[in-house]
Amino acid sequence: MEVIAHFEAQGWEVKGGYYLTHKLNMCKLLFNNILTLHSDLKKVEIKSLHVDYDLYPLMIAKTEEQCITAVKKKANNLLSTMRYCICTAGQSNNFAHRALKNICLIFYYSDISKCLHQFAEFQEYVPYRALALVAAMVHVLLSSFRKHGINNSAQFNLQDVDEAYTTLNKMILNVLNHPHHGLKLEAMLTEWAQSGMTGYVMKHKLTVYEE
Repeated sequence: MEVIAHFEAQGWEVKGGYYLTHKLNMCKLLFNNILTLHSDLKKVEIKSLHVDYDLYPLMIAKTEEQCITAVKKKANNLLSTMRYCICTAGQSNNFAHRALKNICLIFYYSDISKCLHQFAEFQEYVPYRALALVAAMVHVLLSSFRKHGINNSAQFNLQDVDEAYTTLNKMILNVLNHPHHGLKLEAMLTEWAQSGMTGYVMKHKLTVYEE
């Protein structure tokens, strides 16, 4: 991704036949990059689960069993009510939970994924598919906490992420197609990108958000 962004910035073109010659190596590199991306995202989200979702046992929990039970209950409540996606401060806002914002800003706009801010789409707004990936990963990790009550992310299953992503991506598209909530979500994703791009030089002219 960084190489593509660099070629784009320099106005260079990839020579004809390059893909046919190197497609196997490119596929291997892409596969490894996807695994690394998921691993890095998982690390960011584990920290956020504890901080932004208050995924800690109650103070009254004294034994290990009580702690595990309390965490399971909290994780189940977040999943069953969709509160891991919804901001309930004042009016309910779809996919506006501060955890999703914090994860997007840390993962997509920091040195963890330093290449992404070079792309025009990320400079203008957080792409809804990128939001769906973050939400899907949160869903899978919370599901693990609901089942085990502890961090068991080592048993991470990419198939579970893919299934959650498909579901949440459709939900986000439904919100975007709503005449009122769609505009709110678009404005929010634009604001997130503006926060994420603070300190970076814009390399592309901004355009109207269209999905």
